[in-house]
Amino acid sequence: MELTVLVATLALIQFIYFSMLVGKARGQYGVHAPATSGHPMFERHLRVQMNTLEQLVVFVPALFMFSWAFENQGWPGHKIAAAMGVVWIIGRALYARAYVKEPKSRGPGFGLTFLPTVLMILGTLVAVFKGLL
Repeated sequence: MELTVLVATLALIQFIYFSMLVGKARGQYGVHAPATSGHPMFERHLRVQMNTLEQLVVFVPALFMFSWAFENQGWPGHKIAAAMGVVWIIGRALYARAYVKEPKSRGPGFGLTFLPTVLMILGTLVAVFKGLL
């Protein structure tokens, strides 16, 4: 379980870092709170932060549910969940870098975020249904 908790913690730290970049961009581009629009580069940083928040809402529960459900079946759920979580974190980093540089290039990073989350949700369903049978 420690690996799953570690990955969740790293994902949250990454989100905090993205939030700090938004604060930095506010100052750098003169976008004062409570404004959420202004300079395009600020808006790119804000979208990275907000999209990451939107993804975290699904990713974190999926991570823990998958880990728990697979462990209950005697499978190495914590290790598999942690590995998929690392892919998610890498995907978020690639997404952030690409989106700030050129928003149209965000696809691969988004895919590396979206795919592990969907696989963990589907895997959870499989493991839970297997446990019910």
